[in-house]
Amino acid sequence: MKKNLWFTAVSLFLLVGCQPPQEPINVVGNSWLGYQPLYAQHVLHPEQQPSNVHLTMLVSDISVIRMLTNQAASVAMLSLDNAISLNSRTDLDFCIALALSSSDGADAILTRPDFVPQLKTDAPIRVGMEDSALARYVVSRWLEEHNIDPSRVNRMIVLPPGQETALNTNLVDVIATYAPFTQNLVEHGAEVIFSSREIPDEIIDTVVVRKATWQQYHDRLLPLVTTSWDTALAQAKVPNSDIFNALMKLSDLSDEELNTLMAQLKFYNANQSREFLKTGYSDVSKKVAAHLQESGMFEVPKMLPPCQGVL
Repeated sequence: MKKNLWFTAVSLFLLVGCQPPQEPINVVGNSWLGYQPLYAQHVLHPEQQPSNVHLTMLVSDISVIRMLTNQAASVAMLSLDNAISLNSRTDLDFCIALALSSSDGADAILTRPDFVPQLKTDAPIRVGMEDSALARYVVSRWLEEHNIDPSRVNRMIVLPPGQETALNTNLVDVIATYAPFTQNLVEHGAEVIFSSREIPDEIIDTVVVRKATWQQYHDRLLPLVTTSWDTALAQAKVPNSDIFNALMKLSDLSDEELNTLMAQLKFYNANQSREFLKTGYSDVSKKVAAHLQESGMFEVPKMLPPCQGVL
């Protein structure tokens, strides 16, 4: 009898020991300031995040969308407009796991001071921007709010690392961008002529997940968008914490500059995200989708529901 029990125990041990390792979950995002608390936590405090979840900071929205469409990643930090556009144009079928923040000035349109008078004329406007739904949304809302004829605009693709050079060498007249790149442009003489503060609660940043991935890896992803995010966010708000200092290095900002830009974001912790998804999300997403549809980003919007179990 003891021999049989020993044999059974050894068999179970070998069976468990031979299980294949967990498949890594790839999470991608651009270098937007609102995503950086999670990047910093991933490097400095990996024990605060679920095992085998890999976060990668990419150079632009274009890179993030490419990773998702190529199915090299199935989880991303994306603005709501980018998420709705991607979901409506593909069969990838995403849900929203977390609302990270609402932009309150952190997304902006900037120009050289010498070009400001031209805005009130009929002169053409060369706009440097990423080829993303977010950039198109911000530009279209700027034109709408400031009564600028869209036919004046010539869009030119300029990625964030090249924005300051493009603007100050007169390759473009205007730049559409986001924090922390806004700060660099201001430091080099650019002037903010429009920001998300004029369109409150329209630019929402989120964590989106393919529904199939959420269903399979819910047990690992739910802690990432609740306890991990809450911890990272709390530490990011404490001056001189290692997360705060990491954000300064990632953004190449002083502590004063970082505090200024952080104040341009209305962050949501997990409970506040849950409340927003219950109460405000439906109206905001419909408004954003309608604007994107009107601008020709897609024919029929396919909305993203909250991921199962998030609410």
